[in-house]
Amino acid sequence: MWTKRPATQAGTSCGKGPATGRPAGAGWWRRGLQLALLAVAAAATAACDPVGNIALDLPATSTGSTAYYVDTLTVRVATVLHDSIATSTTDNLLVGRYHDPRLGTITARSFVRVGLGATYAPTTDEVFDSLVLVLKPDTYRYGDTTRLQTVEVHRLRDPFVTAKTYYAFSQLGYDAAVLNQGTGTRALRIRPKLTTLRLRLADALGQELLTAGKAHRLETEEQLYNQLAGLAITPGAADDAALFRSQVSTAGAALSLYTHLPLDPLTALAKDFTLAAGAKHFYQVATDGAGTLLAPLTTSLQALDVSRTAQESYIDGALGLQTKVEIPYLNNLRAFGSGITIVQAHLVLEVLPGSTTRYLPPPGSLVPYLAGRGNQQGLAVGAVAIPYLTSVSTLTGLETGSYNFAITAYCQAVVDRTLDNDGVLLASAAPTSPERVVLGGPRRSENRLRLELYFLSH
Repeated sequence: MWTKRPATQAGTSCGKGPATGRPAGAGWWRRGLQLALLAVAAAATAACDPVGNIALDLPATSTGSTAYYVDTLTVRVATVLHDSIATSTTDNLLVGRYHDPRLGTITARSFVRVGLGATYAPTTDEVFDSLVLVLKPDTYRYGDTTRLQTVEVHRLRDPFVTAKTYYAFSQLGYDAAVLNQGTGTRALRIRPKLTTLRLRLADALGQELLTAGKAHRLETEEQLYNQLAGLAITPGAADDAALFRSQVSTAGAALSLYTHLPLDPLTALAKDFTLAAGAKHFYQVATDGAGTLLAPLTTSLQALDVSRTAQESYIDGALGLQTKVEIPYLNNLRAFGSGITIVQAHLVLEVLPGSTTRYLPPPGSLVPYLAGRGNQQGLAVGAVAIPYLTSVSTLTGLETGSYNFAITAYCQAVVDRTLDNDGVLLASAAPTSPERVVLGGPRRSENRLRLELYFLSH
């Protein structure tokens, strides 16, 4: 476990190893030291007293440099809520509901405006046949696709604001009545191979659009929006299955109105009010976390320490959950000397066993950001995302997932006092998707977060 140490002990433990040879400026000596540090680390680890009974040696007086290995520097971890994920700037619609054993019930709803395209001018003798909403799912799924689920369509009451950006927490009012009818009401399994979803909608709405077209009230986009503000696409109230994703711009994604002429009833006429032409959409992702460890996390930029969440921290892109990591006693390394060079520092964040499944995979990578004093998200740390890895845990000897984060530059900047020590936020590299991961906190007996730091004092 990470153990908080008084300032006079710099919050560290383990041993030190004097560097022999030339001073730290010589390039060949640095290369040799990189190899020597491995031996230093091994010796220091073997000599460590158990956590909670650690005696820290004072640095030796030397005209050269001294190398240190530290693996018990205090680390603080918390889950932070960020809810400013813009979803109207993507091409995606997201729909579905599933129950996450740790986060609660996750619900995704989409709101979309259909577009006119070419002027709609049906002849006066056209006869209504059907109205069908066509969605074009891609292969993305999150949840259990073996379960049956329903997709419901509602009529929007609130119009879109064209110049407005909508977020994962945004909402538009819609009618409670479900427009689906006939085949559009059937429950189905949203398998990854499903590429077209056709939902038969209420005849009354189709007849309304046909009548408006005959009366020349659908000749402009504005007239269409006044007639039909848009559609809300939601999961069934009792669903517990999976989320699926559909692209607005995919060819064929449309509200299709089918008619025929009385003298030629076998020839179908179709008017596609395409989703792409509607030029406005977003999706909402909400969670009901009642009864979960994260239930107290309700306010944007609020942080919930892992001591209150069973030593677990969470990351979820669409829900805005990020993990904050702080190393509060970094500046105390200056007690070892006026010049401190961080040779290497990295965090190992292990994923809790059983928290990921084939239906609930973790993010493929994480992005570290500087944290503000109020948990605001700052600039990215480095140019490379942190990939998800599968390896054998040094703590349990079992295969487990992890993220290994090189935090050397951050630590050096803090020690040099060129950067405030407000910590780092770890976020999903796919912030508009709901992939989530559960990470072990620093005081778990297994699968705990670890910080390993090598530095020179000179």
